[in-house]
Amino acid sequence: MDILLPLVLVVAGFYVGWNIGANDAANCIGTTVGAQIISYRKAVAIMALFVILGGVLQGHHVMKTVGKGIVVSDAATYEAYNEKPAGPEFYKLFPDDRLPDKAILVALLSAGFFVTLATFSSVPVSTSQAIVGGVAGTGIGIVGMQASYFKLGVLLKIFGAWVISPVLTMILAFLFYVALGRLMKNRNLLAWSRVLAIAVVISAAYVSYSLGANDVGNAIGPLLSRFPDKGPWLALLGGVAMALGAYTFGSRVTDTVGKSITPLDYGGALSAQLAAAIGVHFFSMAGIPVSTSQAVVGGVIGVGLTKGMQAVSFRKISTIFIGWVVTPVCAALFAALVYRLIA
Repeated sequence: MDILLPLVLVVAGFYVGWNIGANDAANCIGTTVGAQIISYRKAVAIMALFVILGGVLQGHHVMKTVGKGIVVSDAATYEAYNEKPAGPEFYKLFPDDRLPDKAILVALLSAGFFVTLATFSSVPVSTSQAIVGGVAGTGIGIVGMQASYFKLGVLLKIFGAWVISPVLTMILAFLFYVALGRLMKNRNLLAWSRVLAIAVVISAAYVSYSLGANDVGNAIGPLLSRFPDKGPWLALLGGVAMALGAYTFGSRVTDTVGKSITPLDYGGALSAQLAAAIGVHFFSMAGIPVSTSQAVVGGVIGVGLTKGMQAVSFRKISTIFIGWVVTPVCAALFAALVYRLIA
């Protein structure tokens, strides 16, 4: 049993990473494929390489936030955060100064389950929201609604970033697309289209790197609580899992992002991807788990708005927005309930 449970935890982390790759492949390559610049398989190959690089090189920032920055599970942090000594109740709840193994497992499986449902429904949901909801939900399952066991400031910062991120990328994409239009005015469109096609592929690689830097932490961040000295190996595991998810089941959501929100030309694909990459990379360096889904969808909407409100499918956007709200709430409630049942 001592060997089996850690193995199950690693498999659960891999499952979450696979889900993120399957759902978030669209965030990296949806606009590239939607603009018919390269084939889906070639786009996924580029994504796989840069997701792994992003996770290994810069995934540790978000890993720390997700793994240790939401639920207060070690005595030193509890005492510093609440300015009082950790009592017998604390050591009963967290005897090893970390989240219990069952809590890590429930958080991972809860997040993975709801992202799987969304992927089968072709809806680009926020995997960041799912795993944060899962971790917070298990925290509620362990301690109830006791605020002293949660880093409320960190949670508020994360929630704020979830709102700011798509708005930021929408504005950036709008400005990028307008600037590109002016730059290309009265130019040789054939020559520029070739340059833009290359730039779109490069921006897809940048989005993939940003995805790895941010979402690898979402995939295996909870495992960092259990294996604190295995950070680089966990990052590699998460990157490989995400790449495999994109290869095996990423095409459904890719079509939604690349084709169903608004028609995209080369300039639109470049603007949306570049805006998303900049936004996600910025929050990754701050250690805040944001949604690449929200970032890319915000970027695509920004491009669409340059052509007028009628160019954007608000019916499809409404479905996506509902998924963004439902996913973290359901993951948190499900995780809290399951943990209470099995603890």
